[in-house]
Amino acid sequence: MKKLIATVAGLGLLVSVASADVASDQKAFINHFKTILPGVEFADYTNGVYAIDQGSREQFEEILDGIPPYEEAVEKGGKEYLKFGLNKCASLKDPAAARVKHPYFDEATQQVVTLESTIKKCYQQQTGKKLGSKKGKIARISAWISDQAAGQKINVKVESTGAKAAYEKGKAFFYAKRGQFNMSCADCHVYNAGKKARADILSPALGHTTHLPMYRAKWAGMGTLHCRYGGCLKNMRAKPLKAQTEAFRNMEFFHQAMSNGLEITADRYRK
Repeated sequence: MKKLIATVAGLGLLVSVASADVASDQKAFINHFKTILPGVEFADYTNGVYAIDQGSREQFEEILDGIPPYEEAVEKGGKEYLKFGLNKCASLKDPAAARVKHPYFDEATQQVVTLESTIKKCYQQQTGKKLGSKKGKIARISAWISDQAAGQKINVKVESTGAKAAYEKGKAFFYAKRGQFNMSCADCHVYNAGKKARADILSPALGHTTHLPMYRAKWAGMGTLHCRYGGCLKNMRAKPLKAQTEAFRNMEFFHQAMSNGLEITADRYRK
């Protein structure tokens, strides 16, 4: 733990609600990646490992030049958005604005609200039924909504005392060691980003949220950010958490804020 604290302190990311400063945190975050991956431009982090490895990048471009495997799913998500009346909810009526707005801190509930949690709430209001949180409809609809904001920049705002507290909780979760392997999200995606874990290159956390939900070849389908969070906990052999729990929503709040200024992209294929 002392080693973790020392490393996090070196990045300027020690937890302190009173001094929570997203701009300073992100500057330290970006400078870290400039140090370990000096050849990658800030804007290219939307491409993840494809900005790091040329061979992977060529394969990625070949997939995009054809018919991307997620294209049909995203189109179906657009139809489902209308079919289930999600356009009738004020929070989703303008899908591009909805993607840019989320996640945000709701002062009334003192909770972080994610795009998927808003979709789930609207879906239940319109259909009287519950919607899943990781794959299937939720991923398709969320991806289609995100596509409407492609080219716009992530702009998470952390302003109130409550928002700063949630942000700091999310940051703490991101850097905390857990599971049988005693690892954190940052161990793979910050400190060792760009290195190999078995045959896979570890993607940098910077830019992660620009292309979510994503299509993973491993999944043979679409999945949400919280689906990926759950998979990472499983890989760590840590206690599982359900998608859209407070801990995951808070971590998304921090995680997305670290990518402020990067463009949302519709190129959502990953291995």
